[in-house]
Amino acid sequence: MSADATTRSDSHAANRLQALLDRHAGDGAAAGQRILLKGGSVLSMDGTVGDFASGDVLIVGDRIAEIGPSISAGDAVEIDARDHIVMPGFCDPHIHCWEGALGRLIPVNIPQTTEDPIGGAPVSGRSYMHAAHRLAGPAARPEDIYAGTLQSLLAALDGGITTVVDNMHNARTPEHSDASVEALLAAGLRGVHAMGRPRFGTWAGSFPADARRLRDQYFGSDDQLCTMRLYAAGFDDLSELLPLRKELDMWFSFDSGIERQDLPSLYREGSFDGREAINHANFLSPEQRQIVIDNGAQVNVCPRIESQFRYGHIPYDEWVEQGLRPGLSNDNPMTFGIDMFAEMRALHLVQRVDEHRSGKKSATLRELLQSATQQGANNCGLGDLVGSLTPGKKADIVLLDTLKPQLFPRNNILSSIVQGADIGCVDAVLVNGRIVKWGGELIGTDLTRIQRLVQESHDYLLDAVDWPHAAIDFED
Repeated sequence: MSADATTRSDSHAANRLQALLDRHAGDGAAAGQRILLKGGSVLSMDGTVGDFASGDVLIVGDRIAEIGPSISAGDAVEIDARDHIVMPGFCDPHIHCWEGALGRLIPVNIPQTTEDPIGGAPVSGRSYMHAAHRLAGPAARPEDIYAGTLQSLLAALDGGITTVVDNMHNARTPEHSDASVEALLAAGLRGVHAMGRPRFGTWAGSFPADARRLRDQYFGSDDQLCTMRLYAAGFDDLSELLPLRKELDMWFSFDSGIERQDLPSLYREGSFDGREAINHANFLSPEQRQIVIDNGAQVNVCPRIESQFRYGHIPYDEWVEQGLRPGLSNDNPMTFGIDMFAEMRALHLVQRVDEHRSGKKSATLRELLQSATQQGANNCGLGDLVGSLTPGKKADIVLLDTLKPQLFPRNNILSSIVQGADIGCVDAVLVNGRIVKWGGELIGTDLTRIQRLVQESHDYLLDAVDWPHAAIDFED
């Protein structure tokens, strides 16, 4: 999308659009600015709003003001969306962003030779748990946390993921936590910092007490672009965390192992209150799943990670059958590139294979998109603000370029997104009414500087852990 992509051909309109882009590359959106996305194929993901083969979206300030087949707003900057799909931004509730400098380090996860998932000796070093938690985690400095986190978040934003919960399980010192939060604030997306303790090695022991300082220093209001919650492995001792959670009045994200907790007691006594997001959502019994659902908590699954780490089983259908559709998440960037299109496609393919084998009906394309948008937003605790194109919600919007060869000509919009599109089709992205990607490029971001920081961190970490493979290798 070029700077003169406007429904008006006069130079004044082009100049207004360029001024808008210049402002968004700097200080961001003005409170009263008006943007009209004109003539795109609008997928709202809101049943009451509907979808439009050709429709308009009016943005006022940081919110969606109106959606319809034709909107007149003479004072708005018009953006020609006729060759685009206009859709809500993806919402990912579960990425361990600090690992970004080590992206795709592990081509295939190989299990350890012992039952200890972190301390056990891995085969050829190719074990996520060993490499991330035993090697890279203790070696990571605050500057590595910053570089990796910013790299992961910009990769998410580039791919149309406008909301991310950063499951930061390496809060080794207060300085590590500060670096993680500062990267989140610098990225420009809607973020949730989920603070958690390291899994291995020496550390300052500052979690969970430092959560109070972090909240007061960075997250003084719930009405800001980035917020905070707590994070833990499901099997952790929660006796110290639950009173703090109640004091800080926060959501809580849990990784694997929550099935080991006494869920009935936790909900009965109020330690769990429905503001829980359960990553992976594996291994719970039907009874435990129903307790989670009945109490209003959320779950998300990681299709690519589950299919590799969990021997091909993605726990999606069992949750749906009991009444809760999971969100989708990318989990760790050390194994895969952050890519919500790939997550949807992986789940779709696995489900279609299962349908042919067992006759069990697979999720529809719209349902997969619901998992990647609104259900993800619900996991992020932000379902009332984002996840659909709904008047009154925040203007977190993605425009996909349908002139790309894989999307031209336009036919079924759902198939185009789930089965055809990729990150290269993400032409423009708005977060909170601010344009953060335009013409296929992130704006207001010094990528050269960031790439230098990430490369320096990458080189340092591989040297510090004595990584047993070449920095650039061709091994399976």
